[in-house]
Amino acid sequence: MNKLIILFIALGMLMGCASEDSADVNQDKIYTDYELFYNANDDVTHAIARFRFGGALGTILELTSASGANVTFNGDTLTYSAIWGGHTRQYAGNVTSGTFRYTNSEGGLFINSVPNGSSIAFPTGFDGADLSKSSAYTLTWDGMPLAPNDQVGIFIGSWAWGDDALFWSDADGATEIVLGVNGLQNLVNGTAVVYMDRWNAVNVAEGTSEGGRIRYKQRAINATVTVVD
Repeated sequence: MNKLIILFIALGMLMGCASEDSADVNQDKIYTDYELFYNANDDVTHAIARFRFGGALGTILELTSASGANVTFNGDTLTYSAIWGGHTRQYAGNVTSGTFRYTNSEGGLFINSVPNGSSIAFPTGFDGADLSKSSAYTLTWDGMPLAPNDQVGIFIGSWAWGDDALFWSDADGATEIVLGVNGLQNLVNGTAVVYMDRWNAVNVAEGTSEGGRIRYKQRAINATVTVVD
């Protein structure tokens, strides 16, 4: 599941696809995924609530007003977006805490608060640097060491199939991540954008028998590097 999350870090969110009305499925089989995502590149926080039938990779569900189902964040109603694959609302600046309240079509209420998260940034001098495909690189981020439930993911590339690299760490106390040659060799020479996300994710406190996750995630300001042999 962690590798799946890494694939989302530069994409931003799940790609939109057809959804089903949440009222049409067994309410106890709805998997909930809540995220408070701050993107430092545009200084905007996204509160996102995603609902799926039958687990984390199940059918995307939409909460419709006709069914009586709804979800709020800090009292604000979230609206469905096919692009995000869930219900969302934007906030200016870095919102670091808050509570999601989900009411299903049968009137069941589930309340979950976002876990604490930490900021992260690329080290001074990394933006604009050369990145060699033949030598591993140790990237020491600007931010606190990883705490329990913390993870860092880095994506480098152009989005051409196979011309990218993914790196990830969840080691408690880590302050760096090694960009190994096996990953770097996938890159093509030239300019590449580097994305870095840090997130703290835990199981929901209140959910159905299907469970769910809730996280605070921050994306650092992107870096641009020149990939060389």
